[in-house]
Amino acid sequence: MKAIFIAAFVLCTLTTVLVAQRGTRTVASAAPVLPALSYTCIHHPDVLETKPGTCPICKLELVPVRLDGAWMCPVHTAVIESTTGKCRLCGRTLIPVTVSLTWSCRNDPVEHLEPGNCADGSPRIGKRTLRPHGNHNPQHGGQFFMAPDNWHHLEGALPAPRVFRLYLYDDYGRPLAVEKIRDIQARVVTKEDFDPNTRKTTDVVAFPLKVVRNRPYLEARVDTATLPAEMTAKVRFGGDQPEYRFDFTFAQLTKDPLIPIAGPTQAKSAPTQPATPAVATPAGTVPTAGATAPGGDPALTPLPIPATMSGIVDQLKARERQVGDLVMRGDFGAVWVPAFQAKDLAIALEPHLAHLPQDKRDVAEPAINNVVRTAWLLDAAGDVGNRQQIELVYTSFASAVAKLVTAFEGL
Repeated sequence: MKAIFIAAFVLCTLTTVLVAQRGTRTVASAAPVLPALSYTCIHHPDVLETKPGTCPICKLELVPVRLDGAWMCPVHTAVIESTTGKCRLCGRTLIPVTVSLTWSCRNDPVEHLEPGNCADGSPRIGKRTLRPHGNHNPQHGGQFFMAPDNWHHLEGALPAPRVFRLYLYDDYGRPLAVEKIRDIQARVVTKEDFDPNTRKTTDVVAFPLKVVRNRPYLEARVDTATLPAEMTAKVRFGGDQPEYRFDFTFAQLTKDPLIPIAGPTQAKSAPTQPATPAVATPAGTVPTAGATAPGGDPALTPLPIPATMSGIVDQLKARERQVGDLVMRGDFGAVWVPAFQAKDLAIALEPHLAHLPQDKRDVAEPAINNVVRTAWLLDAAGDVGNRQQIELVYTSFASAVAKLVTAFEGL
């Protein structure tokens, strides 16, 4: 369940008042509004729960952590800010990340989960620390996925016709060293054959992904020249590891982001306010109305939950269609946004179950649970980029939404 293995971390609906102090990653300690505590495993940080308990993998006691959204420089990762803007060192646009919040005293290394005063009466100093899996941003204009081993991350890019590149990262989104990339076995497949009897897929056209001298990626020259282009990377992170598949769809060639040259005053200028990204939207809530969708995509535009049953049903149908559109065009990393909004809409229908006749209530009640469950699963499948897995989950998600809509429509 994604409720256990959550990659897009659950953020609190309240924002933390974070104030940078002289270029350090510090936060104001004067009565901030804090995100709620979550509970995670020290060995498996992808395990995240809302209540104390034990890790489902290693059975250790979960430890409390306070998570929040922040903005980090993609090059100078020590630069973490509370608001959008430009990196003060290189001028690059800051990217959304997930951080943990702690407070400590100058002469005491113990970290606390809340602000307060030190023994000498001075306020504790706050710090933002990037979390494992806290950075799922593509760095080369491609599509970014998390490997099912919950450690490796990768990005597929199509920088030129017939050229496929696979960038490799660790659990913090840092590029792997070239010597570690040499241990990875991978190929890119542009055509497959699926046997419905054995349910096995066989490569028909495949190209080995090879190390490029002194470059942090693997590369292959493929046969696909037209766009949109679909291809699958099959990757083994070491000889004794299982092989994973990652499905990519490129509507256009990818481009590395430009690195602006920061002038003497550029880093000090007031940051611009780009559209709120999906990662800053708290999971489990419908965002505030009025926010702008990244790239103008209506599927990513946050909307409030309507006050009427008919309004909820109409928006639920719209979000299901948007999930389907994102799946169809291969935008797997964005699927979770309308899926989570559909989840919240389904939960909003729960108090209205009493208005249904018993036969429709018997259909609607399990349908709500299935919408919630499959929304989490869509989030998990979108993170790892396996089209077949995503399509299977989407089929269940669409079926649950259809049953729920049928039960409530017309009331």
